[in-house]
Amino acid sequence: MNIAIIGLGSMGQKAKEVAISRGHNIEVTIDPNNKEAKYKSIDEANFNNIDVVLDFSLKDVVVDNAKKIARLHKNIVIGATGWYDKLDEVKKISKENNIGILWSPNFSIGVNMYYRIIEKAAELADKYDEYDIWGTELHHNNKVDSPSGTAKELAKILIDKIKRKTKVIYDKLDRKISPDEIHFSSTRGGLVNFSHTIGFDSASDTITITHSARDRGSYALGSIKGVEWLYGKKGFYNMNDFLNNTIK
Repeated sequence: MNIAIIGLGSMGQKAKEVAISRGHNIEVTIDPNNKEAKYKSIDEANFNNIDVVLDFSLKDVVVDNAKKIARLHKNIVIGATGWYDKLDEVKKISKENNIGILWSPNFSIGVNMYYRIIEKAAELADKYDEYDIWGTELHHNNKVDSPSGTAKELAKILIDKIKRKTKVIYDKLDRKISPDEIHFSSTRGGLVNFSHTIGFDSASDTITITHSARDRGSYALGSIKGVEWLYGKKGFYNMNDFLNNTIK
């Protein structure tokens, strides 16, 4: 496949490396701040031979990027984070231009497996109210959003599955937490930190379930597998659609 990558930061560069290792051609790279990029902007680039575009840019330009790429009738995998308040707008772009768009708060296959493990654990915890629930995450010091999209997705799973919990608190607490709340804390520090932990805690024992990434490889591989899966498709998808379609 011929792939274009927007955003040659740490993730974009790793995705490029993984794509090449899987036999793909990186025909177009775009980044206004990276001298290794072939183009500085979408408007300069030649997309004639591109099959799918992978966007690892910044949250502030995701919608504008999607509009420009959609007008070129190219499918898009959005790996940028922190833009999820614009989901409806991006979904509309997909529908109006009849293109395929795949998005996820996290493209790691392991993280998406983790979502499903937490979902099953939450269903069990819902039946035993002696267990309280909490969450915490650790990310590197270059992470631009807090809480992460992954943390928000985990929190959504917990709220959806545990009836006695109705809200998530991400901020510092200077009070006793309410029984219907889940506290989900975030820490930022270090160079290569990616971990999420969900705890189920009773007076007698604690169950903790953690996903930790050693590097960006799993995220890059998942995004490229997403590119491969999206090729030729029309519609608006997330990684649940990818997993449901690829798990046999």
